Amino acid sequence: MAKKQTYEDPDNLKKIESSLTKAEQYIEDNQKKLTYIIGALIIIIAVFFLYKNRIVEPRNARAVESIWGAERLFEIDSFHIALYGNENVQGFLDIIDEFGSTNSGNLAKYYAGVCYLRMGEYDNAIEYLQEFSAHEDLLGQMKLNLLGDAYSNKQEYKTAADFYLQAAKKSSSEEFSPMFLLKAGQCFEKIEDKKSALDVYSEIKNKYPQSEEGQMIDKYIVRVTL
Repeated sequence: MAKKQTYEDPDNLKKIESSLTKAEQYIEDNQKKLTYIIGALIIIIAVFFLYKNRIVEPRNARAVESIWGAERLFEIDSFHIALYGNENVQGFLDIIDEFGSTNSGNLAKYYAGVCYLRMGEYDNAIEYLQEFSAHEDLLGQMKLNLLGDAYSNKQEYKTAADFYLQAAKKSSSEEFSPMFLLKAGQCFEKIEDKKSALDVYSEIKNKYPQSEEGQMIDKYIVRVTL
């Protein structure tokens, strides 16, 4: 019968000792490398917090302060000055150039898109609305709807309808979705796609019967079924 090997067995102890020696030797041989790696990680973390506290947060604060004046002008429909600014107010375009990576800079892209849309410069409106990153469903809906408006004004009705449909599906709301669907249907009518228009109008009738659009949708359905 083979002798059972235990930790007290001299041969086994030698193997354990050899393994420990190799591990210690590895740590010793790589100590300098490990020290460099740990040191580099500490520097990276320190630089991150320094950048955040000394650059990012003050920059965000300046961006919020800068956009305030342009927003007030936007609210009173002074779109040209809100967009380009004057000697007293920094316009949305300057805010985008200076603070484009901040939340306020991102919001300025939305405002710039709306300003261009209201001024009839539809290609510029599309450019800035596309660059705007919407982090909430409501803003996402508004962005898609405005893109639909821009393309509709360019008489690119198929593209406009696609954006209106995306807006309607972004968030199923009784207040906005039927309105976007109606606009999509009207665009389909413009390109004489009565089948797609009927599909959209039927969706309003079935899904949003209590909405303002739902209560008057029958006349649109009749129009595309004649």
